[in-house]
Amino acid sequence: MNSRLNSRFPEIDLLRGLSVMAMVLYHGFWDLSYFDLVTWDIFPFDPQLTAKTIGSSFLLITGICLSISFSRSNKPNKLLVRGLKLLGWAAVISAVVYIGLDEYILFGILHLIGVSIILAPLFLPRPILAGLTGITVIATSNYLKQLPTAQAWLLPLGIGRTTMSMVDYYPLFPWFGVVLLGIWVGSICYPQGKRRFPVLALTRLNKLPGARFLRFLGRHSLKIYLVHQPIIYAALYCFANYR
Repeated sequence: MNSRLNSRFPEIDLLRGLSVMAMVLYHGFWDLSYFDLVTWDIFPFDPQLTAKTIGSSFLLITGICLSISFSRSNKPNKLLVRGLKLLGWAAVISAVVYIGLDEYILFGILHLIGVSIILAPLFLPRPILAGLTGITVIATSNYLKQLPTAQAWLLPLGIGRTTMSMVDYYPLFPWFGVVLLGIWVGSICYPQGKRRFPVLALTRLNKLPGARFLRFLGRHSLKIYLVHQPIIYAALYCFANYR
């Protein structure tokens, strides 16, 4: 059996798979609304709160996984390459959204995760500092975003008010703080890359029908993130225009 697969924690893949499923469903609702096939009134939760909750789950899990990866192999250069690759994909998505939808993604969740991975080596050896910094970043973000109108170069930081409409916006303040909290949580729950508390295995949940499928989604979250929206959008576009 694949040793890399054996080294994974099924509970993390499961939780990330749940986040992936929630993301796909949310974007499905968004696309239905975009094509006026439904209204957001049928969505059972507040759309913005739902989007940020799903995003927060990805960011927290990202921090936990960074902590586990660092415990097993301290290779900052590997993280740098990984972060730059994500930023490359983020740039592609920004271009596609602008050309195809005439919408803006200047600093979306993929940009944030890419930058977070690049910055992570500053905090991974010091998880308590990561936690304290994360709390500070989150706590000060509301004040920072109320400052006078932001210059364009401040948008990735989340400093200053912005009137620009963006379909995906995750500035460093407060969202990098969630990744840092994930690093801290990971150091507590998975010290030295090993599960500390047996309850974390989520044994019963992992035995439920559909758990294997969710773990599959969790293992391939980036690929699904990149392809799911174009597929849903194209399908609904055809339905809306050629029914």
